[in-house]
This record gives sequence, C-alpha cells and structure tokens, in this order.
Amino acid sequence: MGKPCGELKGLHNSFLFNIGIIRQQFFNSLSRTDLGNYPSQGNPCSPFVCALSLGGNMKRLLVLIFALGLAAGLSGQSDDRAEDLRIQRRLMALKMEGLIPMRFANGVDGTPISGGKAAIEGIGVFETDREGIIAFPEQEDGFFTLEFSKEGFVTTEIGFEIKLNNLSANRFSISPELVQGFRVVLDWGEKPEDLDLHVEKQGAYHISFWNSRTAADGSAFLDRDDRQSYGPETITVEQLDRAAVYDIYVTDYTNLRRPDSRALSQSGAAVRIYQGSRLAEAFTVPPNRPGTIWRVCRITGGRVER
Repeated sequence: MGKPCGELKGLHNSFLFNIGIIRQQFFNSLSRTDLGNYPSQGNPCSPFVCALSLGGNMKRLLVLIFALGLAAGLSGQSDDRAEDLRIQRRLMALKMEGLIPMRFANGVDGTPISGGKAAIEGIGVFETDREGIIAFPEQEDGFFTLEFSKEGFVTTEIGFEIKLNNLSANRFSISPELVQGFRVVLDWGEKPEDLDLHVEKQGAYHISFWNSRTAADGSAFLDRDDRQSYGPETITVEQLDRAAVYDIYVTDYTNLRRPDSRALSQSGAAVRIYQGSRLAEAFTVPPNRPGTIWRVCRITGGRVER
C-alpha cells in the first residue's frame, strides 16, 4: 500500500494531520492559500488514503476531509465538473474559517452573479464576489430569509434553514428579468448527479432534455441542462397561453430504474418559477419519500397552483 507521505498543517494551528497514501494529483491541485503547508512533491503517493490521525476541532476536521475528497476528485473531470469541485473546495475552506458561505448564479447559464446584494434578515447585507459567493459568521440554529437583488435580475426572496452551522442549501440560481412568459429554474445538491426538469403544455409540447428541447413554434425551450449535480436546469416559456394548462415536474434520471429510491427527496431540490420581473412561487422537494418523480405544480389560467 505504500508509506505515509508526510504531514499537513491546517488553517488552524490547534490541529495537525498526518496524511498517508494520498494520490499525487491531490498535492498538485492544492495551493498554500487553500490549506497551508503540505509535503514536497518529491515523494510520490499511491492513489488511496491509508491512514489519517487527528486532534483538535472535530467539526473542522470533517469539513477538511470533505475538502480533501473534493480536491482529489479534480483529476480527470470535465472542465465544468472540475470548476464545480474547485468552488465547493473554496466553500469548505470558508466553513473552516467559521463562516457560512452561499453562492448565487445566473439561472439561465449558470455563471456566477458578481456584485449582487444579499440582505439577510437579522444578520446583515453582503455583496457577492466575482464567483458569486458571500460568507457570514456562524449563527444559532433557525430559519432565515434573504432578499437577493441586482440590476437586470428578478429581486428574489429566499427562505433557508441553518442547523449546526450548515445550510439546507447553499447555492441559489436567480433569473434574469423576463419581458413576458415565465421561467422555471431547478437547483439541487451533489446527489443525484442528474435531475431532469419538465414543462409540459397539455396537448401541445413537452420540454425536457429527453423530449423536445424547443417547442415547434419556438415559444418554449430548454435554456440549460445539467447532468453533473447542483444545477441550474432551466426552461423558459416566452409566450404564456392563459387558456392552456402547464404541468411542471422533476425526474431523477440517475435512479430512474430504482423506483423506491429516496435520492430525489434527499437532494435538496428547489424549483423557482419566475414571471416577468417577479418570483411567482418557490417549491422544495418533500423530504424522505420514495420515488423518482416529483410533481411540482400546475399553471392554469396563467396562475401557479400548488
């Protein structure tokens, strides 16, 4: 299995880690600003972690272990996936500093929203950096509300829960303003990797990755598909037919052959429906239920029905 390849000092001097048998690519992917000092690259490591001895703050240790796993997974990934993992590693580093991070992205193309304002009730007002990230001090457990705003985007109110200084979700996709029609945006967590969003206009079209990606008349289309976790996956309907009925639902493609899977209900999936310059409705997947289909809502007469 190989020999231990050195020791790693974390951001906090109060704990020291002896790392054994870590793949060489992991060390290549780290920077000193990420995790402090690490061993020289002259001693190659085999691909697996053999042992980890620790002391000090257990919570930050667990965060670090997760960050190490993300860093080790960077090798051999697609550019988009590698970027997602790099961002997740940065979020983990912020948590190690005693902060709670959030990330905001454009709901149409998934790019970070920089210079946006996130006003969190009872905590403060924060501006997103170039990676769409804010971070605020750890809080007592509870439910909170934030309002996100930036010129050109729909001002969006989001409710979230903090429990043991972890968020129920830490990535939020915000829609650019619409001239007309409506837009449906799906976000979720790391697992399952592939959720599919569906908008079905009864008797007319069915927009999703596996069906029509664009309506025959061009009035509705799949803006973005995501098969590598997190989202957003987005569908825009430019012409709202108030005489029609629209069904909106999500399928768990990753576990499609496992109808009893609870992965979808444990994904933290959230669907937001935007109309014009406002957030019409927001939905969160019901927890701890079996099944690979989540029927989110229906739009009838131009109104969202829960």
